[in-house]
Amino acid sequence: MPLFKFKVSDAAGSISELLIEGDSQTDATRRVQRRGLMPLEFLGEGAKTAQSSGKLFGPKLDVVEFTDRLVPLLEANIPLEKALGIVGEAQENPVLQQTVTDLRRGLHEGRKLSDLIRERGRAFPQLYAGIVEAGEEAGALPQVMGELRNFLLESRELKGFIISSSIYPAFICATGIILLSIVMGVIVPKFATALAGAGIKSSSTDLLMTMSNILRSYWWIVFVVLGVIGYCIYALRDENGKIRQIYDRTVLRIPMAKNLVLYSNISRLCRTMAILMRSGVHLLNTVAIANRVVQNQAISKSIVGLSGELRQGQKLSTALSKSPYIPQLMLRMIAVGEETGSVETMLERVADRYEADMRALIKRLLSLFEPLIIVLLGLGVGSVVTIMFMAIMDMQGAAG
Repeated sequence: MPLFKFKVSDAAGSISELLIEGDSQTDATRRVQRRGLMPLEFLGEGAKTAQSSGKLFGPKLDVVEFTDRLVPLLEANIPLEKALGIVGEAQENPVLQQTVTDLRRGLHEGRKLSDLIRERGRAFPQLYAGIVEAGEEAGALPQVMGELRNFLLESRELKGFIISSSIYPAFICATGIILLSIVMGVIVPKFATALAGAGIKSSSTDLLMTMSNILRSYWWIVFVVLGVIGYCIYALRDENGKIRQIYDRTVLRIPMAKNLVLYSNISRLCRTMAILMRSGVHLLNTVAIANRVVQNQAISKSIVGLSGELRQGQKLSTALSKSPYIPQLMLRMIAVGEETGSVETMLERVADRYEADMRALIKRLLSLFEPLIIVLLGLGVGSVVTIMFMAIMDMQGAAG
């Protein structure tokens, strides 16, 4: 989002210069007026902010590093603007430096940190601005951001576990596909040509040539499929798009995928609620903010009316029970927490439980995926070798 520079006047008549973000000059002018200032003169457009770091390609902001550096300074009672300045000092990462600069500029303008973060779109996780805003309202920003840092570190650890566990199966799959493509695209045609030159015809040779010709003639279909998959992955980033809504509903009908999605979203929901409740945020605000971190739209819509039911005096466990996606274990543990006055502790235990279940399920899926890939590739290569062997036998029979 670009910056616009104005000469402005406040209610007391003092004149100053102001840098403000906006989608356009008109939008920036409205933002100036909403602050109770009178724009006197437009002084030009400044540089763009670090919002571009949230794009699909290009450099990105390491939110975990940013939070991990900022939290100890806040916990040491260093003012936020000064803490941001320390974080931005001696940083080789240009995206982090630009983000810190923009945040400090916004704070100088009298804006809240949560608003500045929210304007940066995908540069920060969806829950980040909501949790920071809750910390600002509760007057406990260092404590809330400390819990947020722990959550982000655990999320990065889980992501690293998934990636490291997927490397070997992905390598086997890619190697097998390349090997099979070389056999069908290079070796088989030469073998069939040699047999044809010897005047030998057989059904095995014809089958091999048919398979090879199909592969060599329609190889471009592979890139079309990859393009479609890439487009679908990009479209899934639009949370309100039709493709995303169809995907969110469909994935909850697939047995193994349903468990994986539920474990992921339920653990995020419970962890966020525990962080906010432990920081003294009101329950109504807690559920409103926590619902934003649920990535599956079907699950999110099933609990969207939670705040209204809580206003009517219902317990949290009772209100959550109306969603078909909330597990009974979670409801029972929350009910126990409501009876003992330790709901946040129970929510943390639920989050720990489902995060552990998600890890175990991912490990189980990968352990099944690896031998499945080996078996399928073995069948493919074995079938080609068997057909070639049968062609050789036909050649020997013709020679005899």
